[in-house]
Amino acid sequence: MRFFNRSIFGLFLTVLTIGVLLAAVYVFKNAQDDREDRKRPRTDRERSFSVYVLPIKIEAIKPEVTVFGEVLSGRTLELRTSAGGKLVQMSENFRKGGAVTKGELLFTTDPSSANANVQLAETTLMEAKAELSEAQDALILSNDELRAAKHQYELRIQAAKRQKSLLKRGVGTEAAVETAELSASSAETQALSKRQAVANAKARINRAKTSLKRSTINLNETKRKLKDLAVKAGFDGILANVAGVLGGLVNPNERLGELIDPNSLEVSFRISSEQFVNLESAQGGIKAASVNIYFTGLDTVIPAVIERSSAAVGEGMTGREIFARLVGKNAAAVRVGDFVTVKLKEPELQNVSLIPATASTSKGEILVVGDDQRLRTAEVTILRKQGDNIIIQSDNLSGTTIVKQRTPQLGAGILIEPRFEGVVEVPTAPEVVVLTPEQQEKMLAHIKKGRMPDGVKKRIMDKITSGTIPKSMYDRITEGMG
Repeated sequence: MRFFNRSIFGLFLTVLTIGVLLAAVYVFKNAQDDREDRKRPRTDRERSFSVYVLPIKIEAIKPEVTVFGEVLSGRTLELRTSAGGKLVQMSENFRKGGAVTKGELLFTTDPSSANANVQLAETTLMEAKAELSEAQDALILSNDELRAAKHQYELRIQAAKRQKSLLKRGVGTEAAVETAELSASSAETQALSKRQAVANAKARINRAKTSLKRSTINLNETKRKLKDLAVKAGFDGILANVAGVLGGLVNPNERLGELIDPNSLEVSFRISSEQFVNLESAQGGIKAASVNIYFTGLDTVIPAVIERSSAAVGEGMTGREIFARLVGKNAAAVRVGDFVTVKLKEPELQNVSLIPATASTSKGEILVVGDDQRLRTAEVTILRKQGDNIIIQSDNLSGTTIVKQRTPQLGAGILIEPRFEGVVEVPTAPEVVVLTPEQQEKMLAHIKKGRMPDGVKKRIMDKITSGTIPKSMYDRITEGMG
């Protein structure tokens, strides 16, 4: 029994020793294979990228600028009261959205005080006329008195001369001559007094005329104020922001509404300074640009005509503010305050191309596909920006193909596999290689020595055993074998 146990133990030690030796041989063999694999030169294949490309198409394009704008009124009339008081009359159409015609009475403020003022002004005017008539009559009387005084003076002068003549002949006396001269002097004084009375009468007439003119102006002013109490529509339009009720009290200059002309609407919108320069530098200037207005819910397009641009940028604003007048029957579909889409078309550009903005850098650098499927850089001039696209000058790019979207891994000299968007590539059958028995044995030996998962190794060995493998697999195995 002891002999049997020792035999079993010796056999176990022998088997264990043989297993350890085999494991050592296996580890040594794998180390040798790894060393040989590291020493064997590897040839790495160049990596290529699958990239979407597009051909350059030279054409004539009308650049389009798309912005948002607001509808404004080109003609608005504020309806205000000229005086405070009670609203005694109001039109049935005087309500928000009411349509009125030119000359239609909208509302009237209580005219009682204004009527009284007109009557007082008329009375003052009558008094001024009476004063003028009285002054004119006084002037006539003053002129008559002046003529009488002059005649009296002349008679006194003649009497004084006669007394002097009598004195020279010794008939008269010096006392009579002195009395005659005093009478002549007194007559001259009276003539001067009458002349002053005539001057006063003329001044009185002038004052009366001034008073009459003042009274006339006052009467016209009171009549105007009376007339302004009745507010009428200045043109055909629609009422907005209406306030006030019949019988209500209003203050002087209080706004009761606005009258908007629906046939005189315009759109205000802003464009960048660069876009403004492009439009202004075109033939005909910015006013020659075609403008179309698009309104939400309206299928048709509203044409517009650019009339003017703002003279100043405005605080806190950028670009240029443009005003375009709406024309056509569809303009009645919009209202003041509506936000609309504005599209401006510039004059046509020749020999240009439209490409995605992702195909170019901000400086105008694009990637062109060469004949060997390698990329090269090219400089282009960016003329306009059109949403997600740009318009470039493409005179020297005719017949070329460019990368549609630049990515960090793409650059000059990179090998690519061009892909055209929308083109479906029909898959082709992979190229296969028929193996000879010698090739199969070499490949199987190489795969057995390779370090790869058992499942992958078995699948590759099965393909090799079948005698036919894809060319890509054949190339990889032969490169690994060296």
